[in-house]
Amino acid sequence: MWIYHFVVYNLGGLFYIINNIFNNRGSPNTSVLLDDKSKIVEQPSTNYTIPIKIHMKDVLPFQREAFEIIKDKFELIEDLNSIPDYEIISIYGETCDTNPYIDNPQSILPFLRQIFLKRMNYEVIPGKRIFITRKNSESQHNGILKRFILNEYEVIPFLHNRNFEIIQLEDYSMHDKIKLFMESEVIMSTHGSQLTFTLFSNKKTKIIEILNRGTQNIPCEHYINICNTLGLNYNRYSDINEDNDGNFNLDLNNFEKFLNNFI
Repeated sequence: MWIYHFVVYNLGGLFYIINNIFNNRGSPNTSVLLDDKSKIVEQPSTNYTIPIKIHMKDVLPFQREAFEIIKDKFELIEDLNSIPDYEIISIYGETCDTNPYIDNPQSILPFLRQIFLKRMNYEVIPGKRIFITRKNSESQHNGILKRFILNEYEVIPFLHNRNFEIIQLEDYSMHDKIKLFMESEVIMSTHGSQLTFTLFSNKKTKIIEILNRGTQNIPCEHYINICNTLGLNYNRYSDINEDNDGNFNLDLNNFEKFLNNFI
């Protein structure tokens, strides 16, 4: 259900598949998900054809939308019974064994960016500024609001006066989320999985993450890692004091001085 996990770890595993690197994490990782384990092989007995068939169970709408964009290369198969004969190559995504964010960023992140953006073509719209709210973040965290600006009722009119559009990313399809990050001149948000889509930001886009400590005891360098790897324009505003869930009040007088550097 987590967008960062799906995009970086699951879709990141497509890099290994397309490059004939088999059993990246070994058969137990895949076999526990399958009812019929007899079909698992170490490597394919014949050359595969494009589109490569990718099996997932319990697919969520945004995951289905992602595969729809790249369906010329990878075909999502939800029901294995729809295929008369098959082999399962035991690959289960990209890893985070030695790095809490991603073990192989230099290969995986450019691959993910390319495989989507080569099928989509957008340019920055001058003056397009978006702020992504996390006002419904409790729906993803067992009813607990996380990494939310507690005085957002003050922040929204402040941003409207500076031509920011307030966006709730859950309202957008996967295609339109990518489009939004490609088109916007300035993208701003608190720390959260919505910033996974910095993967697809235009090189001219200014990305602003509002983050100091983040949620207590949770690593929070995911998006600066993406931006640094891909050479994107990442900026952080950290003059805030979060509670244990990463929520905070934003001092607009101090924040305005920071924001004037970008608009």
